[in-house]
Amino acid sequence: MTAFHSLLNTYRQAAQTEREKGTYFEELICTYLRNEASYKDLYSDVWTYAQWAKLQGKDAKDAGIDLVAKTQDTNEYHAIQCKFYAEDYTVRKSDIDSFFT
Repeated sequence: MTAFHSLLNTYRQAAQTEREKGTYFEELICTYLRNEASYKDLYSDVWTYAQWAKLQGKDAKDAGIDLVAKTQDTNEYHAIQCKFYAEDYTVRKSDIDSFFT
C-alpha cells in the first residue's frame, strides 16, 4: 500500500460522517494543489469554496464547487470538485451533475 492510499484509509476510518470525510479530502487536495510543483506554478492561490466565497462577499452555500484556484498568468478562477469515493467506485455523470448546473 502506498503512503497516499494509507492516508486515504486513515481518513475513511477517522471520519465520523461522509461530510467530514469529504472535508478531509478537500483539504488534502487544496494542500496538494498549493504545493505540487506543476500546480504551484499554475495557481497563485487555492481556497476551499467557503474561504473563496467569504473573500468575495458571496454566500458560501454548497453549490457543488469544493475548491477555487486562481491562475498565475491570467488571473482566471478554476472551480474544482473533489470526490472521495471507495476505490472500486466508478464516478457517474449523476455524481457531478450539480457541478455543471
